[in-house]
Amino acid sequence: MKSKLFVILLLTVGLVFSVVGAASAEGTLVFGSSGDAVRLDPAAVTDGESIQRMDNIFEGLVEYEAGSVLIQPCLATSWEASADGTEIVFNLRKGVKFHDGTDFNADAVVFSFARQYDTTHPYNQYGEWAYWGYMFGDVDKMEKIDDYTVKLVLKRPNASIMTSLAMFTVNVVSPTNAEEYKEDAFKNPCGTGPFKFVEWVKDDHITLEANEDYWRERASLDKLIFKVIPDPSARLMALEVGEVHGIEHLDPAHFD
Repeated sequence: MKSKLFVILLLTVGLVFSVVGAASAEGTLVFGSSGDAVRLDPAAVTDGESIQRMDNIFEGLVEYEAGSVLIQPCLATSWEASADGTEIVFNLRKGVKFHDGTDFNADAVVFSFARQYDTTHPYNQYGEWAYWGYMFGDVDKMEKIDDYTVKLVLKRPNASIMTSLAMFTVNVVSPTNAEEYKEDAFKNPCGTGPFKFVEWVKDDHITLEANEDYWRERASLDKLIFKVIPDPSARLMALEVGEVHGIEHLDPAHFD
């Protein structure tokens, strides 16, 4: 029983992060989490629960290939660095929409970066951003060249900048959504990812639904619910009775 349960856990946890790719889809996956998210703003968090939810909502210019440390295009289709390594020009993907229906474009990219490096930016809300200082300290600015081209300007060459750009912390947010919700935008996240935010009942659950206008294939689930169950024994019981389809952070004693 316990070895079988271990296999089930591996499969269901994998589903949370591999829900894109089916031509048709239906159903809801409920995932039992040990804790709730703190904020749903990619630039302002370090906790795993927040990141786990946001990975389904937001995307960045580049991403890691599945099961690899190699970088591949995401919201940027291509890029080219200057000879001295201090400038990188990104060509952006056209036809992508944020979950609020607005266009993903150069303005959104500049907004998402500028709010972190520009302390006078009206949406520089948190003072010191979680990862910016030590991962992106070499960034001088992000410039708009045209509606679908941006240029990242560095203070000096940085060999790790592309891998840093694949991190969640510089995922692109909707400027329109930020302007609408202002300091409460972290409670109402809006990205371009495979799932859209539906609701957040603090310390109980976060519900996401499939993005029907996703630029890639539609997610293979209709809904994804992260249910907060702090006690590991209660999480296991919820799995065994079918209240959730996957759980995390089991007590090792359950596998003795």
